[in-house]
Amino acid sequence: MLNNKIIFLVVLLIFLATPFVQAESFKSPEDFTEYIYANYAAENFEEVYNNFAAELKRILAEEDYLKFQQHNFEKYELEYTEIEVGTAEEIEFEKIKDKFDYAEDFGRYYKLQVSYLLKFNRLGQREERSEKDVYLRKINDDFQIFWDYKSALNDDQAADRDDQDE
Repeated sequence: MLNNKIIFLVVLLIFLATPFVQAESFKSPEDFTEYIYANYAAENFEEVYNNFAAELKRILAEEDYLKFQQHNFEKYELEYTEIEVGTAEEIEFEKIKDKFDYAEDFGRYYKLQVSYLLKFNRLGQREERSEKDVYLRKINDDFQIFWDYKSALNDDQAADRDDQDE
């Protein structure tokens, strides 16, 4: 009887964990980018990190990324809304390498523009429409996102500067 309960619990845990372990399958770079930004806006930074390019994960520890994003979202009361993803443009690896020195050459690369309304609190409540270029790689059926990690690694220095500004 106890063995049956243990087996049931193990199967149940595997079933419940499966959606979190399996990567989403996306039909287009636009779908993937919408997914990433929806998770980012919802402050689901672990899922965003899970979709970083593999070589970026070797440079930037998940803990550092999560701490950086949580700190910024809390400090500035960030809120991303009205997220719109533009059409993906396939680009050559050289353009990726120019922006991200850690990038390795395999897969297909894309550039998209994302626009959003950013609400924040910096010396008072504000909102600003912003645009950002997003860079992706597709390997087989999986997309990965590139990100400029240097701001997260230099977060302590940036926080010190911000505190002096206020």
